[in-house]
Amino acid sequence: MSKQSPLLEQVLCWLGFHDFKVIERTFGFGAAGGVEKVECQRCGVVVTRGI
Repeated sequence: MSKQSPLLEQVLCWLGFHDFKVIERTFGFGAAGGVEKVECQRCGVVVTRGI
């Protein structure tokens, strides 16, 4: 993957197009399901989402 300009990367994150990587995953059963914690490699924001 080619490296983009820092300004373009900031704009992409600001628009909501993050480059997430999984940093933690917890599995569950039933209605609760699983949860994973992901972090954007460009801006560093950490988000928790259901899987």
